[in-house]
Amino acid sequence: MSMGLDYKKMEKALDDFVNSPEGIAFFEEEKLKKELKLKRFAHFEEWLKHNDFEALMYRLILEHGEEWREKCYHNGYEPYPNNKLSFLIDYVSENREPIRVSQLENMFGTDIWFFKGYYFRLMYGQGTAFDLFNGSDFKHLLSV
Repeated sequence: MSMGLDYKKMEKALDDFVNSPEGIAFFEEEKLKKELKLKRFAHFEEWLKHNDFEALMYRLILEHGEEWREKCYHNGYEPYPNNKLSFLIDYVSENREPIRVSQLENMFGTDIWFFKGYYFRLMYGQGTAFDLFNGSDFKHLLSV
């Protein structure tokens, strides 16, 4: 018995899905999600023009303190970014080019972005970890 995969069969199944009503509906929903995300990004960029980014960062750091970590653990999860921080990570990662910063790199796959005085780092291993660092002195400010 062959352990090989039947790529032709998989390709046909994928083509059938893409052209099915379910496939068309799926891709239309994904398109709407992307459009909504872009609108939210534009709204955030406008917000940045009139608001204090430092205050936002301070608030996000406080929101991910010990109480948040305990809540995550209590619910059976590793600490993770809340919706506001997830949005900010998405915004930065989709609107800035990754950079290399030797002080923040390690043996894991790592993407780093610099935005408004902060280093945003995503580290990939058995999962994904997020770290936030101060841009002036590399002080570690947050990890989820």
